[in-house]
Amino acid sequence: MPSSTGSSENPSLREATESPRYFADVIRLVDEIGAARDTSRAVELLQQATQRMGAEVSIFVSFIPEDRSRASYRLLVACDPQLVVEHEAQAGYEDDPWLEHARHHALAVRGSELETSSEGQRSLVRLAERFGFRSSVVVPAPARSGLTRAGVLCFGSSVPDYFEGEGYGAFKILAHSVAIEFHEWWLARIRDELIARAQIDDADRRVLALQAEGRTSKQIARHLSVSIACVDSHFRRIRTRLDAPTRQAAARVALEYGLIDRPTSSRSEP
Repeated sequence: MPSSTGSSENPSLREATESPRYFADVIRLVDEIGAARDTSRAVELLQQATQRMGAEVSIFVSFIPEDRSRASYRLLVACDPQLVVEHEAQAGYEDDPWLEHARHHALAVRGSELETSSEGQRSLVRLAERFGFRSSVVVPAPARSGLTRAGVLCFGSSVPDYFEGEGYGAFKILAHSVAIEFHEWWLARIRDELIARAQIDDADRRVLALQAEGRTSKQIARHLSVSIACVDSHFRRIRTRLDAPTRQAAARVALEYGLIDRPTSSRSEP
């Protein structure tokens, strides 16, 4: 883990960003994220990117901001993991100011510019400061079209005002690239987990995609050259596997988790 305490030997952000290989080294790591086979490798790459960018610590959170019935949080932690333990014990994620920013904004913001609307949020900021985020940058990774799952990547330094001076512009450019790549990595992992757990195959995806277009059982049956009873039976199995109350809900889950592509337009057939 990167150290959560600063050092007088650490270069300033300006010095870090002026390194001749600053962009090249970080982009090389960004290119490796998609190929990470497991969480351990992803954390390793996050640690390396954080250090190469000039920060000390970081944490990435992927989350569904609205759907409480399927609310889930996935974390990559490149800081003292005790921060996560105390964070969850203190307030969890419902009142987190970093997540709140990511829910409503697409651009990075420094911690000094972050709005906190409650004492609970201010308390969480103070908690993060104890673990190396005395100066911080909050970088949203917005949801793709058709998805609600978003992400937020937070970088920190134990040096007060570290991100306030020169070099922040270059840092921010790379921060957005890193955040988006880790968000895409988590989306792929979540999709693969759901496919394996629910045993979704190509036939399931086909009928889910047709449902997402708004087609009826009759229209789907005609399209697939099967009986209406066969279509309805298929949907009952899919609903059970996806733990969805209706076929429409099953199609929404499939869209949310990337099992099918978002339809470009609804279809209307007799």
